Amino acid sequence: MAVVLAEELRDDLPPDLFIAAWTEYGNALRLGGQYQEAERALNRAEALPASDLHTKVHFLEVKASLHRNTGRHESAALLLCTAIEHQVLLHDSDVEARLHNLLGIVYQDWGKGPQAMRSFRAALSLLGPTSQAEIVVSTGHNLFETLIEAGRLEAASAALVILEPYYRSLTSNRIAAKAEWMRARLCRAMRQFPAAELAYERAFDLLSQEPRSPELTELAAEMADLLGLSKPAA
Repeated sequence: MAVVLAEELRDDLPPDLFIAAWTEYGNALRLGGQYQEAERALNRAEALPASDLHTKVHFLEVKASLHRNTGRHESAALLLCTAIEHQVLLHDSDVEARLHNLLGIVYQDWGKGPQAMRSFRAALSLLGPTSQAEIVVSTGHNLFETLIEAGRLEAASAALVILEPYYRSLTSNRIAAKAEWMRARLCRAMRQFPAAELAYERAFDLLSQEPRSPELTELAAEMADLLGLSKPAA
């Protein structure tokens, strides 16, 4: 609807409003998995001159997310680096932290663990007592996962202790499930198999309560793999 209205009133609207409409439309298409249509919508937005920094940052974030979804990690990272440069001028540390967190996820998907860890740490350094708990949990969770993948289990354990109060402050089943999932992975890496199995079961129960949980397939596969690891050798 916003895009249709923008098209009808194109000559009367400032370019930034038109860009914002196409960006939101493109993001909706991206979230729906319609990547080619999303690309076309974002190209329409990019063809116009943006003067508002908030509009520029949001566009770059959405475009970077689309590039990440379609496996274009290098361009996604470049787009987010540009978004961060603009965001610094807006003096909103929570948004800047979110962009660093997204950059870390791109690096993680790209297989660049050290860069991912630096991005997650940069995000956490920008957060404070007044930051939204969801941002703190998301960033900390990603750093925690990166530490496990890097085999830094003591650091991961310390990170989990720090994150626990934030997890308890939220009521989202999905976040609680991901916390248990990370606990399971840590226990598994430390070969504490009974504790890992319990944490996996809690994560599965929590995710099963959500209306849409595509992660259940991956979680079930890890649970099955754990059974193979924990069985005593014949």
